[in-house]
Amino acid sequence: MRYGEISSFQSGVAVPVFSLHSQDSVGIGEFLDLVPFGAWAKKCGLSIIQILPVNDTGFESSPYSARSAFALNPAFIRLQIIHGAEDFAKEISALQKKFAADPKVHYSEIAREKRTILRKIFDANYAMLEKNVALTKWIEANPWVKPYAVYAMLKEKNGESSWRSWKEEQNPTALRLSTLFRKSRKDALFQCWMQFEAEGQFKIASNKLTEMGVRLKGDIPILINEDSADVWFNRQYFSLDDRAGAPPDMFSYSGQNWGFPTYRWDVIESENFKWWKDRLAQASKFYHAYRIDHVLGFFRIWAIPQNERTGILGHFSPAIPLTLEALSAAGFKKETVEYLQRPNYSKDQLRGFLGGETDRCIGKFFELLPYSSDRYVFKKDCDCESAIIDSDEEQSVKDALLKVQWNRIFVPGTPANAYYPFWYWYNAPVLGTLPSNEQKKLSDLLHANEAAQENLWYANGKKLLSVLAKETDMVVCAEDLGAVPHCVPTVLRELQINSLRVERWARNWDAPYQPYYEVSEYPRLSVSTTSVHDTSTLLGLWQEGDFDKNLFWKHHLYFEGDAPQALTPDLVKLLIRNIFKSNSLFCIPPIQDYLALSSRWTPANPNDERVNTPGTVGPQNWAYKMPCSLEELADNSALSAEISNLTSERTNRSLR
Repeated sequence: MRYGEISSFQSGVAVPVFSLHSQDSVGIGEFLDLVPFGAWAKKCGLSIIQILPVNDTGFESSPYSARSAFALNPAFIRLQIIHGAEDFAKEISALQKKFAADPKVHYSEIAREKRTILRKIFDANYAMLEKNVALTKWIEANPWVKPYAVYAMLKEKNGESSWRSWKEEQNPTALRLSTLFRKSRKDALFQCWMQFEAEGQFKIASNKLTEMGVRLKGDIPILINEDSADVWFNRQYFSLDDRAGAPPDMFSYSGQNWGFPTYRWDVIESENFKWWKDRLAQASKFYHAYRIDHVLGFFRIWAIPQNERTGILGHFSPAIPLTLEALSAAGFKKETVEYLQRPNYSKDQLRGFLGGETDRCIGKFFELLPYSSDRYVFKKDCDCESAIIDSDEEQSVKDALLKVQWNRIFVPGTPANAYYPFWYWYNAPVLGTLPSNEQKKLSDLLHANEAAQENLWYANGKKLLSVLAKETDMVVCAEDLGAVPHCVPTVLRELQINSLRVERWARNWDAPYQPYYEVSEYPRLSVSTTSVHDTSTLLGLWQEGDFDKNLFWKHHLYFEGDAPQALTPDLVKLLIRNIFKSNSLFCIPPIQDYLALSSRWTPANPNDERVNTPGTVGPQNWAYKMPCSLEELADNSALSAEISNLTSERTNRSLR
């Protein structure tokens, strides 16, 4: 959908669909809740609503764990308006009342119960739906639907287990898919019908927002679950030999392993990127703009061997590796190179890691280096994180064994003579075992190799992102957080893709004291915000022990005196007014930070407002529910006026 002419600075609000609730919604936010929320946004002068992904995730609460790149989440369907739902009004009302007063979203339970009612409605009306011309035409017009429907049907029949554990139908052909759809037509048609209803309701909501002059910004994750219809049926586009993640950073020493397969871009490109183009065409049915999640992955993804658990033993792909030839030319023997990739140890050296557990662990995890009587290496079947983490050892022993495994300069790659730098190579104990001249020579090689990657990543990012940027008329925004290659801002600027500026992280990390950038210095082609779904809110940030409030208060906001210990609504207003002064074309804070403008909905514990805490698993994630209904929000005229005053100031600024 076309965004339309942009003649003023755009102000928006970010909110997950599941966090909304109204007198009509059942247990969770629904697509149609976007309509009254859009009316409120319009009253406040907010021109764009940003949401998290709304793809089908089954009973997994994370919106980034999609079981399809195309299918929508049936949990967001409004039951009451479906034809035939009136016969189940009591069940729907009971489910609505069951969760109405709960302060959190119980996603899995709600998703299951809503699907149960949807199945009852479907079964009661199957004779009519089987002959429904509109449904039949819709299925034929959307080629992704049948593979998804058969996958979802089989997944249900297999107790929701991953397709990789199924006893049959793991490797479907197009012919077999057609047979399965025909033989189990009723069950498959149920899955299609839910998508038909979901798309119809989402399009109604999107069109209503368009009529109001409010735009909708979606979120398109770069990666797809291994346990998904796409990987199950379109295996050729994905590599199951490794997993995508993120390299180590200040927040995670061992990096992140997201568990998602990486793409086989060569295959996707050979088909003119059809899969990605179809995905964007589907998104453009609903969105005026979209966010590319983890845009850095289009330049280079952090690829981790499938038998590793953390992200520390990954490497960037694509990347230019060091080769055995280059290392040999620099004077390193083949045996030395192998030693730097798979170090061998004396018993005394192992004792430095394992202490009193050394002898026992040697017998269990290690073997003698060939042609040696006193040097040890990991056994082949123990030389991975999975073998260590899944062992019955105490955690302290596992940690020590992992340190032994992480003691290296290179991680292996493809082909066999390709060597990729270990992330912490410069601190690896094995480096100190080399003569000083070899340490210097190796360091020079690795630094030169790092610098050589930029041209490759520029070309790769430019090629892949050009497909996304030119395929639809949606406004394209990028989530470019993390260890950003130098080429990324250049490519985004050349392709007119908006970057992201999260105020608390928008700092010059290479300068003394790591000062904040002035919001007036943010790129015009950017989206700025106070908080995102993976961070604390403003109220939560102010209570974090490692947040230097005084630095932010005195040297970014330029206020006198020490920072206050807690934020009041008036102080929140100052912070939002400051981000609204940014040079970013779009400014989209989350709903929680707007609600903090009123003491009426201030949480007792700001952590309760978090949508997600990266690196943690539990019911606290993806469960945020707005503390007010949409009806209550609309009635708070004081809050609407407060926000309207702020947005008016931003809108009235000149874009020149």
